Amino acid sequence: MAKRIRNYKREYKDRISRGRALGLSVSQSRGHARPGEIRRKTLTIADPSDPRERALELVKGGKTQKAAAKSAGVSFKTFRRYLKENTTVKRKGRKVIIIDRRPVMMLILSLDNPNPYWIPVRKKAASKISHHWNAINKFIKTNRVSHLKPYKDSGVYDANRKYHPWEIRPNILRKLESIGELSFVNIYRDKAN
Repeated sequence: MAKRIRNYKREYKDRISRGRALGLSVSQSRGHARPGEIRRKTLTIADPSDPRERALELVKGGKTQKAAAKSAGVSFKTFRRYLKENTTVKRKGRKVIIIDRRPVMMLILSLDNPNPYWIPVRKKAASKISHHWNAINKFIKTNRVSHLKPYKDSGVYDANRKYHPWEIRPNILRKLESIGELSFVNIYRDKAN
């Protein structure tokens, strides 16, 4: 088999142009960001088993960054980089305020899928999803369709900008309730495992 001849100059130009199209600097596009820059812009969702995430929770709880990194078993430099890439840290006097704008995973019931499924959403959309679930619960308890009317012809966008229309058909909701698909205790128990 003949060895493939690579054109390194063209590959480099392609990589830079792809990065620039995404709004990255030249150094970020190369994969070697400068110290003040974020290495890459990606959609990251918090992984609870990651030790850096545990250290972040400790900092939110009031520990210093150095102590949190040490107790989570992560180097201080690695944790600082993780903080810079995923959160905004502000100081108010001696108090540290951490603003975390990463998407969260939420369970949604949509017209697109007959069963509840998980999607990554921003915090504002997560609130809308919670209100929708509350309306579904009120409908199931009272059998009043008026609880679902505010959600007619609307939906929510996930973190990847995909649209998910709300499920508001009473018969479908009753069917899902009867087969146990809307049992939140079981749903969140499965997510935790």
